[in-house]
Amino acid sequence: MDTANAHNDTIDETADLLEQEAASEEIASDLLEQEAASEEIASDLPEREPATDDEAPEQPAKASSTPPTDGWAQRLSTPAAGWVATAIATLVAALIRLPGLGNVRTLIFDETYYVKDAWSLLALGYEGTWAKDVDTAFANGDTSGLSAVGGYPVHPPTGKWLIAMGMKFFGQSDPVGWRIAAAICGVITVFLLCRLAQNLFRSPAITLLAGLFLATDGMAIVMSRTSILDGFLAMFALAAFLCVVKDQHMAQPALIAKLAAWDGLGEPRQGWRPAWEHLTLRDRRPFAIGPNAGNRPWLFAAGICTGLACSVKWSGIYVLAFLGLFVALREVTCRWRAGHPTPIRGALLADVWWAFVLMVPTAILTYVASWFSWFTHSSAHGHGRSGIAGFAGQLADLWLYHKEMWTFHNGLNTPHKYQSNPFTWLAQVRATSFYWNNGEAVMGCRSGKCASDVVALGNPLLWWVGIGALLLVLVATFYYRNWRVGIIALGYIALYVPWLAYAHRTIFIFYTVAFAPFVALAVAWMVGLLAGWVTMDGSPTPAPASRRTQVTGWATATLVTIAILGCAIYFMPLWRGDVVDYDFWRAHMWLQSWI
Repeated sequence: MDTANAHNDTIDETADLLEQEAASEEIASDLLEQEAASEEIASDLPEREPATDDEAPEQPAKASSTPPTDGWAQRLSTPAAGWVATAIATLVAALIRLPGLGNVRTLIFDETYYVKDAWSLLALGYEGTWAKDVDTAFANGDTSGLSAVGGYPVHPPTGKWLIAMGMKFFGQSDPVGWRIAAAICGVITVFLLCRLAQNLFRSPAITLLAGLFLATDGMAIVMSRTSILDGFLAMFALAAFLCVVKDQHMAQPALIAKLAAWDGLGEPRQGWRPAWEHLTLRDRRPFAIGPNAGNRPWLFAAGICTGLACSVKWSGIYVLAFLGLFVALREVTCRWRAGHPTPIRGALLADVWWAFVLMVPTAILTYVASWFSWFTHSSAHGHGRSGIAGFAGQLADLWLYHKEMWTFHNGLNTPHKYQSNPFTWLAQVRATSFYWNNGEAVMGCRSGKCASDVVALGNPLLWWVGIGALLLVLVATFYYRNWRVGIIALGYIALYVPWLAYAHRTIFIFYTVAFAPFVALAVAWMVGLLAGWVTMDGSPTPAPASRRTQVTGWATATLVTIAILGCAIYFMPLWRGDVVDYDFWRAHMWLQSWI
């Protein structure tokens, strides 16, 4: 019998990961043979995980009577096609985000804090104090307004260090230097979303649509072309989600195979009634631990990514918490369906504790390490408060500093004309104007009455359609128990729902960039549902439909896609800060609250 002691082995290196994935595939293949020999167990075991993108597709064991698929259709559904879709969407994102980063040559909105603090990190090694009203001088290359007195930054340093790297290469006074890091991270975010979509749904079409929807979304574009921290948070959070999905593809088939070979397995369970009987202790079976899923290197990577997300903004902690709960739930439900006598205690003692060790301490250590420069500069804000000497005193000082930041954020209720209620975020009701100029110096439009605007506003059609897509996602997740679609719902839960508790605070709609990838993925999945590429319950083959239904679904999917991408093209100049006619700008203000 396997026990949790198997976890005493160290985490394999990256090369071992590939071998482990290949081994998982072989084990899962053996499981299919065992299932054929033992119908009593196999009939209710969870569906086998498909091979990951990096694995070769399995060859069928027997000749199939099904007519061969069209050659082109087969090529368009391969992992290679998924990589092509990823490349196309990533290229589009780069072409939108990278050119014209210097369109606006002044610090805009919260760049006044983060860009100057980033330069301070380069100059002093910590955030110093800036004199008031020095933005214009700073943009002109004058940094004399910086003093060595420790400033009071209210966010962790990782995002500002990334901004600083851009200025290191392009110079302090070049707007491209201010924004290049955010732009590159925005491109990487599109890439990560494409890989997440491909790993979840194995559909290059959905992969391409998800990537294009995010690449052309206004909120994602603006936050990729502005040096504000939320875009960095989105990138690290999405990377953590991808790591957890990769872990599920690796760990679940291995666990299912081990459970099928375990002699302690009981009668399989399925449905809500057996679940209720188990929770109410009417389904009593003898206690056992049983096998574990083995090493989980992707969870270790997820811990690093969530730690980095927290080191940009504290809201990354929700990503760590909900991804951890998701992993634990999957461990329990896999054992429960397979007929494990004590699935909850078995999961806790065999795998959940190890997942916790891999994710939570890793995230904490990553977060603390992100403050490396603060530890090495005694002039930085907060040092010496505890009165304790040595490294222990520094940790105590950092803790007191964090309590001070916590008090600041919870008390932030100063009214702002662009603040927005999180209950309206999904409908993009209140936009944030980052920059506006319609003075005489703005020239280059046809009418001579010109304006330049940078408005943090998501693609209206994408977000409005996304509300309906979210409803379908919730149905697929909680009614059909489709875990792949559940990842989309989890993105909303981790990165949007917590903000609903802070509606009383001064918060802004551009925080939605953190879960904008999941809006794009939800809509792409819905389009795939209409086109017949995926199903609500996650089954690989859709139910037979009439030709009329198929044509209607394809036509609707095509119209929705064209409308969303067309709307993105229409709004693009307002997201990039291009010079436009004033009347052109006014025609885009569909809601008065967008002004």
